[in-house]
Amino acid sequence: MAPEAAAQKRVSLGGLLGGVFVSELANSALHLAQPLLILKLSRSFGDAALFAAFDTAVHMAGTFAGGWPADRIGARRLLILSTILRAAALALIPLAWAAGVLTLGRAMAAYTLDALVRGFTDTAVHTVPLELGENDPETLDLINSRYELAYELGGVAGPLMLGAFLLWLKGIAAQAAVPVGFAAAALIFAAIPQRPRPAERPGQARAGGSLSGLRLALADKTLLLACVGLALLNLYPLRKLFSAFFAKGLLHAPAAAGWLGAAFALGGVGGALLYGRFPDLGSAAKWIALGAVGSVSLAAGWIPGGLAVMMAAAFFFSLANTGARLSLARRLQAATPLDAAGGVTAASRLGANAASVLLKALMGAAFALGAGVYLSFGIVGAGVGVLALGQFVLAARVAAQDSAKKTAESAGGGHLERAAGRAQERGVVV
Repeated sequence: MAPEAAAQKRVSLGGLLGGVFVSELANSALHLAQPLLILKLSRSFGDAALFAAFDTAVHMAGTFAGGWPADRIGARRLLILSTILRAAALALIPLAWAAGVLTLGRAMAAYTLDALVRGFTDTAVHTVPLELGENDPETLDLINSRYELAYELGGVAGPLMLGAFLLWLKGIAAQAAVPVGFAAAALIFAAIPQRPRPAERPGQARAGGSLSGLRLALADKTLLLACVGLALLNLYPLRKLFSAFFAKGLLHAPAAAGWLGAAFALGGVGGALLYGRFPDLGSAAKWIALGAVGSVSLAAGWIPGGLAVMMAAAFFFSLANTGARLSLARRLQAATPLDAAGGVTAASRLGANAASVLLKALMGAAFALGAGVYLSFGIVGAGVGVLALGQFVLAARVAAQDSAKKTAESAGGGHLERAAGRAQERGVVV
């Protein structure tokens, strides 16, 4: 490879990783502070869980809508803009609190506005690695695993920060720290390198947009299976409710939500490190099967009613789930046309968030029954168990797809050669 070409392959990840860390630091604190604040204002577990489901539904709508601007103005610009808007929306809560006018309705309004903008951020931040990696599986593995590591490290620090605020400072301190964190993250995201946009084809309108991405995902079996898998494995949004409800409902110690949230994130750190070091340790099917075993541990981890057991279950779930999701992210991104990156990402995030809405609605309905915390957790555990079964089925389908592909390649004269650029040393740097 010529020196000029090699230089073009060099990508600085500092802006992306630093921004993801700070953003998730604020986001993970928000994900625990939100249900605790709604519980404080509404005095109802059911209302808190049902609002979390509504919040995710709004987020889902924003995620799908974000495909169009991600393909038109670029994921980097959309990420910076939407993160600034999140800071503005969430600043309304501590301001209202300080003024003594914070009500349940006003808190819900601010969280709903943030949820809509968060959808755009979701699509943007998951499209940036594809813009930087340009369909190369090895580069995508490197970017995705480091992204996940930064994300989970922020997830470890965020709940611990929240727990410290709840123990030693007034609740308003946590609410005020969240928008400050997002404002800082937006500044760091500005350091992400601007990549050239894919050239438009003569005589054709640029592909892309959410509807175009959805059509592509439905028409391509590899993309479709990856999108379905990412939906089945998207149990992470449950961790804020699991942490808050387990700590307050079973342990009667709200500050323990921070410790449990940190256990979820530490497992994610382990999964990102394991996959980043050994991406080919197992096939995608094996990673997904491991993720299914992790889901079983989450479904049953609450049963003993002890913090240590639940933290261990949360850690293993996150480790297995992270590896499975990274293997599917690589599969999805390597098969996605660059000029439709935002649209396909929006379609995949739409399915993932739809699954999250259903789970949160199930949790809200379970706790709204008023039948007791143990029965409510039992209903939720059964729902997670059903998803685990679906993940085992997915692993079998992915294995069958890979086997059929290898058979077809062998019949056509052997395995396809790797692209010439893929054989060269990659220049991705931090």
